[in-house]
Amino acid sequence: MTPVWEDTFDAAQKRTEDTRRKMFIDSIREKIPAIDPSLAFLTPTEVADAMVSNETIVAYHDRLKGYEAPGGDLALLFPDTDHKPWTKGGTDALSYRNLHTSLKNLNLEERIHLFTISPMLGIVPSEWYGTMPMYDCSGVQSFMVKRRGLTWNADDFRRVVSMSADLMVDFLRRNHSRYSRWHIIYRDPSVHQRILESVMDKQPFSIWPHTSKRSLADSYLTIRSIIKEISEG
Repeated sequence: MTPVWEDTFDAAQKRTEDTRRKMFIDSIREKIPAIDPSLAFLTPTEVADAMVSNETIVAYHDRLKGYEAPGGDLALLFPDTDHKPWTKGGTDALSYRNLHTSLKNLNLEERIHLFTISPMLGIVPSEWYGTMPMYDCSGVQSFMVKRRGLTWNADDFRRVVSMSADLMVDFLRRNHSRYSRWHIIYRDPSVHQRILESVMDKQPFSIWPHTSKRSLADSYLTIRSIIKEISEG
């Protein structure tokens, strides 16, 4: 039989953890008001569990299964970011500002169809940016989890990567042939790179990769150069 003092210790530890978790979520919402606090997941275990049990996230996955891309010349896969939304003219995410500005300045807004790679949602078509679940899955960033003093579970992180890859494979099976060429931009290394590698292990697709060692939020010129390369390639 567990001593009463151990029960008391465990209960106190849980209260402390819950208090700290609430503090972190409040901090996220203060920084990014669009985030739904019920969709903030701070560890890989929370992210992995939400992908199979959270009603909002699962409903999005079901919606994605019925999505048919309009098709065209070029499709671009771009990494998600903590700051949301990502809509043109309404985003605080520097990487998306750089991307939207590059597409506009190069007159490629009609030619390139944008899709976001999301560890939590799989794929987000750009036309869904205004209606997608406003999630936070900073729990897949090991440095962030450890900085917060929370538990990093490598097995659950790999589970997230694998499930995200499954969502992406299903999406590409149905939509890859709708575009002449597919391109992907990601930072090396990153969780998005891990997801792509898992996709290619499960089922190889023809996708042209474009990598950056720098954060995509750091330089408009870096993204513009990549987009120009894509349009000319």
